[in-house]
Amino acid sequence: FCRAMLKDREVTTQQPFHHLVQKKSLVPPAPWPNTVREMFIQTQDTPNPNSLKFIPGKEVLESRTMEFSTPAAAFCSPLARQLFKIEGVKSVFFGPDFITITKESEELDWNLLKPDIYATIMDFFASGLPVVTEEAPRTDTAASEEDDEVVLMIKELLDTRIR
Repeated sequence: FCRAMLKDREVTTQQPFHHLVQKKSLVPPAPWPNTVREMFIQTQDTPNPNSLKFIPGKEVLESRTMEFSTPAAAFCSPLARQLFKIEGVKSVFFGPDFITITKESEELDWNLLKPDIYATIMDFFASGLPVVTEEAPRTDTAASEEDDEVVLMIKELLDTRIR
């Protein structure tokens, strides 16, 4: 006869204690078994206090670097486009095995930005999409699904007033 506490629950059994410990069925399963991410992203300071290097432990670009100073410049990179959606991201730089993010101002705290950046990088690499595509920049003013309300209004003005 044995009485034990497992995860704030008292369990009473007629079995010897060593049988209780060995049984896996008495320990409740993890509530979210499929949400564990297999990526550990390291960060490294840069000489610029507004920039931080993120090292995902995976290849980012094969042997070159790319810099995206504006969201419009990120037309060929799905990852850079996602990173620019994070409020406070000013520019994105890709190296062979790292991503450097520059924030808009010194007033923004890295501790507030980092969780969103980590999540975006992990989700992107889990998706299997390429970091850079051969996509060309759009030269038309047709509305797209990615445009927000202000961009749609500007495009409409371009079509109706200027053209």
